[in-house]
Amino acid sequence: MFWDYTAKEGNGLQTDFKISKEEHKALVEKYSYSTYEEAYKNLPVLPNPSEVDTREKMTRYTVCVVGPLNEGVNNYEPEPELKAESDRFNKLRMEIAKKARKGQPFDTIHVDKKWPQYNKVLDKMKAVITSLYKMNTDIVLHTEAADFDRGSWLLEKQGGAPRFYYNIYSPLVKQIIKEWFGSAECKQVQAIEDELRARVAAENPKKTPDWFIEGRKREGEIVAQYNRKLLQRWIQKSPTATLASYKNAIAKLIAYNKEVEAIRGNDAITPEYISARYSVKGGLTQLFAYYYYLMDLSDIPLVRTPATQEGAKKFKLEDSPWKLSYPYNLRRE
Repeated sequence: MFWDYTAKEGNGLQTDFKISKEEHKALVEKYSYSTYEEAYKNLPVLPNPSEVDTREKMTRYTVCVVGPLNEGVNNYEPEPELKAESDRFNKLRMEIAKKARKGQPFDTIHVDKKWPQYNKVLDKMKAVITSLYKMNTDIVLHTEAADFDRGSWLLEKQGGAPRFYYNIYSPLVKQIIKEWFGSAECKQVQAIEDELRARVAAENPKKTPDWFIEGRKREGEIVAQYNRKLLQRWIQKSPTATLASYKNAIAKLIAYNKEVEAIRGNDAITPEYISARYSVKGGLTQLFAYYYYLMDLSDIPLVRTPATQEGAKKFKLEDSPWKLSYPYNLRRE
């Protein structure tokens, strides 16, 4: 029976792909921009379908681009002085609280008279990010999925997905899963696979034959070509307006970050200033993370790449390529 090449792996579409700790660290450092302006100038765009047209390429993209991008966000614009002063004020508050409990005299922390100016900036920031925050925290859970396939592909690996994302992609996921089995490409792959299996049965090879490797490679070329068409449809559905909203909001918060610095001027660092800076920095971190979320394409149900078994020590024709951690198969209608 022909393999269900669209079977979902236990961790989404990812295949076995390993990089060393050193390589991973270097990638995170690569995407740990020194300023928010630098990160803004380097905001990625969705990849060309030919760059991610197999599960192997998609895994590389996810592990080497999307993952490090997300990890690098918390490293943007490091300010050790800000942290040191924040720690100093927290320690001072603890000392004041201890003295107050004992009835001992204590000095109060100076209240920055510029706090109303900082608050005005934070009000502007809130007006910019509130709608985006609500949109991303409105989550669809697996129990709310319209059916098994949609829930399996878009929700299980992450426990839930933003409702806007689910509404855009879940109908397309359902359609893509069903279409493969009736496609001309599937029939082409099926015909090649039938020939390979018949020859294996006749010759019973112990090592992987060259003709088997070449046959599976032909299958793989057809699959990659088909996947590129799927990716084009997926990317065309991408919420470009949402990406533009994130980008516009990031630009505004970068300006607010500078505005907070300008309000302080040459004054000493105060708790009010620290609070304002951390609030804006936190908003920026969220916005970058939201943007990078849409760069992850691994929810698309790409057709599985047929294994060539090239270099295998012992040839074995599998009944199924599945190596799933889930005890179920995709349901078809």
